Amino acid sequence: MADSHPPYAAGGREGRRAIWLDAVVGPLGFGWLSDRLPGELPPSLLYAVVAVVGTNAATLLYNLSTGADVIYTTNPYYALEVVLLPAAVVAARSLHREYDQAMAEMRIAERASDPAALLEIVPEWFPWVLFGIAVATQGIFPGPVDPSDVTAAFGNFVILPFIYTPIVVQFFATYFAIEILAPIRLWHSDVGIDFLDPEGVGGLRPIGELIKKSYYYIAVGLVGYALITYAPFVDRGWTVSTEANALFTTIWVVTIAGVAFGVFVLHRFMYREKREEIRLLKGQLRTRLENPYDVKSYAVPAEEEAAVEDLRERIRRVSDTSEYPATFSIWSQLLLSIVLPKAIQYVLAGL
Repeated sequence: MADSHPPYAAGGREGRRAIWLDAVVGPLGFGWLSDRLPGELPPSLLYAVVAVVGTNAATLLYNLSTGADVIYTTNPYYALEVVLLPAAVVAARSLHREYDQAMAEMRIAERASDPAALLEIVPEWFPWVLFGIAVATQGIFPGPVDPSDVTAAFGNFVILPFIYTPIVVQFFATYFAIEILAPIRLWHSDVGIDFLDPEGVGGLRPIGELIKKSYYYIAVGLVGYALITYAPFVDRGWTVSTEANALFTTIWVVTIAGVAFGVFVLHRFMYREKREEIRLLKGQLRTRLENPYDVKSYAVPAEEEAAVEDLRERIRRVSDTSEYPATFSIWSQLLLSIVLPKAIQYVLAGL
């Protein structure tokens, strides 16, 4: 079975597992450095901290030495970038761990005839596809850049696509794998749902909660992006480009679509499994009844009473199982987190 979390590419420590970004930056020396630093700092997070802090510091020193405008004096919220990008790596790693925990709690390795597809959260090809799309569309957002502005040109055509984008891609690859790929794989698997689940959600609570938590991370990132883009109170002359507005709305809509897709597929999966199980149980029940299609005259033979009562209990248990993989309160919290980023954007944009 293919391991979706191989050891670090460069000198990996025993027991430590890698995400896609670890494999990308490991050969660049971050794997070697990670192995020689104390603690458990993975190459991906080490890269994010060094790359983001380093490029921001280098840009700041260059602007100061040339007398160019310093972005932090115009937009102090730009400093959030130094926190948000490393946090995206932390979030991606957290989601990987929690996905593995969810699969273990759902006992996928034991219940599925082919568990490899479900256990591999992010296929190797998926981040590369997202990275290619992001780099190919880099010229669209945030719009044309004056080549004479060396700092802006270097930032938009080198730092953003080839240094920052892999960090963002790692997070979104994990997010969409949870929201889209995992539900599709579950739909095509033979895992079924657990009708004996005492919580009444078919044993799918772990994946339902993970879908919710994944969007929480998106909401935090969008709020941070809104602050960076719309809340530079130092300079009232700050303007936001049409492209930046479009990018915010696009990310918001696409990530909501991901959540909606995941919820819908899981709902249809649970509905399908529930209908099929009830159909099978009803068929078994009717074979034990006399006149099974006539409620006025049907009868239960004495020798079948125990079996009929057992089947009725099974049908009741299946019928009581929810067709959604989480409780109403969980989806209410998710709905609030979906609305919040756009509401904050509107408020900040109107200030």
